[in-house]
Amino acid sequence: MATREFTPDELEALGIPYEWDAEHPAERLSEEQIDTRRWVSVHEVVFRAPDDGKAWAVCYVRGLTESQDDTDPWEYEGSVITATEMEPHEVTVTEWRVVE
Repeated sequence: MATREFTPDELEALGIPYEWDAEHPAERLSEEQIDTRRWVSVHEVVFRAPDDGKAWAVCYVRGLTESQDDTDPWEYEGSVITATEMEPHEVTVTEWRVVE
């Protein structure tokens, strides 16, 4: 399993986790909520880094109420965020529907 370390400032310059626009060079590939804690929800974002072209995943938190609006997205990570290299994997999903 390949990993890479980013500082919070490096991720912010890439637009991770909040800014997905033309001014920020990372390409968002996937984002999903993976956990909920008492005051925050935990999200995993997969992005393509412009410097190496690889897909990386990092987790961050979002506050769940207006009292947590200023929550640091990296508060549980420390001064260095470890990203995990990702690759696409197709999955077949069966959905159930009401018989018409």
